Amino acid sequence: MLDLIYCELLKLKRSKMLPLSILGALATPIMMALEALQTHFKYPERIFTLNDIYDNSLLYAMLLMNIMVFAAITAYLFSREYTENTLKTILPVPIPRAGLVIGKFLTLFLWSIMLTIVTWTGSLILSGIYHVIFGLSGFYITIALQWLLKLLLGGVLMFLTISPYAFLAERSKGLVVPMITSAVMVMGSAALCNQDFGALYPWTATYFLVKGRMESTGYPISLAIAIIILVSVMGFYATFHYFKKEDLK
Repeated sequence: MLDLIYCELLKLKRSKMLPLSILGALATPIMMALEALQTHFKYPERIFTLNDIYDNSLLYAMLLMNIMVFAAITAYLFSREYTENTLKTILPVPIPRAGLVIGKFLTLFLWSIMLTIVTWTGSLILSGIYHVIFGLSGFYITIALQWLLKLLLGGVLMFLTISPYAFLAERSKGLVVPMITSAVMVMGSAALCNQDFGALYPWTATYFLVKGRMESTGYPISLAIAIIILVSVMGFYATFHYFKKEDLK
């Protein structure tokens, strides 16, 4: 399995997707920094804290930027064998097809965690620069580490909800359908992020769980987790099942 992951990582060396995904993960910290600067000059009396920066970063990352970045990565990993015509060289290899799919999913998981750390690090560095120039209340590494755990939990939950995009990438053999679908999901997240019903929407429920907002919605935490797991299992099963039936053409 490690060899399969290593092979997937080797493929990334020639791809522009890795640097592009890193830029996408840095979009949230950059937006937070720009928003902090704008607010500072417009309302200089307002006090910012590192906790505020990370709180807003979690919102943007889980409901907007990172979900689209993760969807793009998923679509890329699971469609490249079709778009680059390498499927005919992979299927004859004496490796179980399930192993090939698992290797891609594990690569996707590692990639997602790496980008989550990039988002956290970018927020910490830009907040540090802001702190040196303007001053930032509550700038403590202990607070940053607490938010790292929350962001990592968010990254794991987001990984569970992107398995359907893998199936869409295989089924459509391209990037377009998964990306359009992810855009629709993001619009749904934006519409439901302030609604109690968002606890039942998988791509918003992940954010509610990390933020600890489930209790205020009136829905049990177990229900949100069950919905996320259901969506995840359906996506994983559909991906494995479709690739298992795939044949050379």
